[in-house]
Amino acid sequence: MGYESKLYVVDKKGKSEYYDYKNKEYAEVIAMFDICKFNEFDGIFKKETDCYIYADDGNTEILYDMYEKPLREESVENVIKYLQEFKVCNEYYRRVNPLLNLLKGFNISDWNNLVVLHFGY
Repeated sequence: MGYESKLYVVDKKGKSEYYDYKNKEYAEVIAMFDICKFNEFDGIFKKETDCYIYADDGNTEILYDMYEKPLREESVENVIKYLQEFKVCNEYYRRVNPLLNLLKGFNISDWNNLVVLHFGY
């Protein structure tokens, strides 16, 4: 069994006046990509995020991954750059191109504060 990853593209919405969970801001999930067993994220996703997301049930707040590690974030631009470099320097992995194309499809200026969260499972 290996460490698997899901990446969530989220738009941070800021802190809610109605609900403040451990002083973190709510982030709306825009897209989720299951990159599966991709153990190449050592040089990225170093910053612990200051936001939380809701699970698919709409009620469960997610602050930690399945290994009880805090969610970590990176900018969309940096994840794109990282994946482009990965394609040049590493063995082919079929999930990298779809993820890269998904991220390239976002116009960052259309969003409030778009980031990518790493979730291990």
